[in-house]
Amino acid sequence: MKSCTGKFTPIMQWMYFDAVECLPEDDDSSLNAETCSLRNCRYDGQIAVFGTALQERLSQLKYFLVGAGAIGCELLKNFAMMGLACGEGGELTVTDMDTIEKSNLNRQFLFRPWDVTKMKSETAAAAVKQMNPNIRVNPHQNRVGPETEKVYDDDFFEALDGVANALDNVDASM
Repeated sequence: MKSCTGKFTPIMQWMYFDAVECLPEDDDSSLNAETCSLRNCRYDGQIAVFGTALQERLSQLKYFLVGAGAIGCELLKNFAMMGLACGEGGELTVTDMDTIEKSNLNRQFLFRPWDVTKMKSETAAAAVKQMNPNIRVNPHQNRVGPETEKVYDDDFFEALDGVANALDNVDASM
């Protein structure tokens, strides 16, 4: 994704990365010059490769991210940069019941020293909103488990397109 976003384009260097398996296998593909033409938007790199239909679908996804620590920060950044949940009907719900500690700052890049003692999910949501103002992110501070079955019930999960687990320790996953 880094080459599609253009965020980390090296100066005077070349890198070739082949991921042809990402493209449709059928010959009757919806990818053509019109659907892959540039739109003068932040997603032009992705649109050029995958087309406007996929970009539109990404923007409408409803996703649930559990954990806003080191793994969660990376996922949130990637989701924001690729346009996930940035369109009409899209939503990214992120939950983490933890607060930011000073020891988090060296590996959780969305947090700054002045964020210490703040809630991870709220701070991370605000940080990715600065990266992409169109992202529709909804921070929660809940543990996912029996005690929150009324919050994260069947209706909640059935409305989702995907769930990402960003928990980095056994205690948090139990």
